[in-house]
Amino acid sequence: MLRMYQEIFALPGALRFSLAGLVARLPIAVLGIGIVLFIQGETGSYEIAGLVTSVFMVVQAITNPLIARLVDAHGQARVMVPVVCIHLVALSGLLASVLLDWWVGTVFLSAGLAGASVGSLGSLVRARWNAIVVSSRQLDTAFSWEAVADEILFVTGPVVVTALATLWIAPAGVLISGVATLAGALLFYPQKATEPVPRGRSVDRSGRVLTHPGIFVAVVCQVFLGVVFGAIDVIAVGFGDEQGAKAFAGIALSALAAGSLLAGAVYGAMDWRLQARFRFPLMLVVLTAGSWLLLLANDMVLFAILLFVVGVGIAPSLIAVSSVIQTLAPPERLTESLAWISTALGFGVAIGSAAAGSVIERLGAHEAIWIVAGCSTAALVIAGAGLRAMDPGRTVTPHRPRRETIDTASIPAVVPPPTGDGSPDETQPGR
Repeated sequence: MLRMYQEIFALPGALRFSLAGLVARLPIAVLGIGIVLFIQGETGSYEIAGLVTSVFMVVQAITNPLIARLVDAHGQARVMVPVVCIHLVALSGLLASVLLDWWVGTVFLSAGLAGASVGSLGSLVRARWNAIVVSSRQLDTAFSWEAVADEILFVTGPVVVTALATLWIAPAGVLISGVATLAGALLFYPQKATEPVPRGRSVDRSGRVLTHPGIFVAVVCQVFLGVVFGAIDVIAVGFGDEQGAKAFAGIALSALAAGSLLAGAVYGAMDWRLQARFRFPLMLVVLTAGSWLLLLANDMVLFAILLFVVGVGIAPSLIAVSSVIQTLAPPERLTESLAWISTALGFGVAIGSAAAGSVIERLGAHEAIWIVAGCSTAALVIAGAGLRAMDPGRTVTPHRPRRETIDTASIPAVVPPPTGDGSPDETQPGR
């Protein structure tokens, strides 16, 4: 099982950039729940906490593809270093505006600016993997590792943040996120050897991204999955509060991440023969089944156990959809295409956080679980209906430069035109 992981980490620079990326994207596990706990702890309102978190997520979702497009054109470090600086200033503004009881508009403004300057660290790391692997099997394993790495953060992050925010200081999650962002930037962006070569301003934008039917189907599914994830975060806190065990919410969310971590590790160790477009709805079946079982929860222990079951479907679904988009995306717009995953999830999380907060205020946390069950089912139905659209065989893909070549049976080989001397052109630059 470990052989496939050893193979990808033997690639030059792979372990260094992956571990640095792990630190840099710790905020994905702690900032959302951190904002909820911070705002709710200071104001006492889940609804306000959900709305502020929603603003953060919506703006993040809108700006992620724009930042990713700049990254494709100009390079990761050149774009992201100033973005990180803006993000740290915005987090400081969010803390000050709440703790010093400034005008409520500054709270939403700071949250929006923080969201606008997050960027999609996951897509940056995955773009580096895509540039150095030599086969589709290696890429599947690399994407699986990154999903597992995300879940390692989600196992540990919410527990620590929830405990600190409820037992020590409310803004603990926001503070930890800021420190991780700074440390991760210092570790990740100086690694130039594995950074994909930027395409420049003259990059060809003729390939389709969101207008591609298969990518569009995948992105719409991610919106519904985002609603599921956003709702679960708020529901866990609300459910724990109703049970008199608010601090247990972090443990429950860690159970969700633990199930996802385990399933992701197993997924990555398998040599899949089934195309990614078939794997995606298959994994959604598992996630949907767990979501409906969550309605059976009547105490925090059972809630945590059932969240573990839900988690088993999360990482495999995200890995599979990354593989789907990778097979369909124009190679010169790969970072932008992968960023749409986090963008769609961000929109969904914003909707889910706000909707769950509103339902909890009016009906209770258990009733909000219906949001999770309904949206996971919708994602499954859409993925099943879009199987044909996600077929890479229906996509005319331009020749990929050597460092981007993914040796997969689902992508037909394209022979480059002969050079002037009659020999094949072997001089195309890598990424």
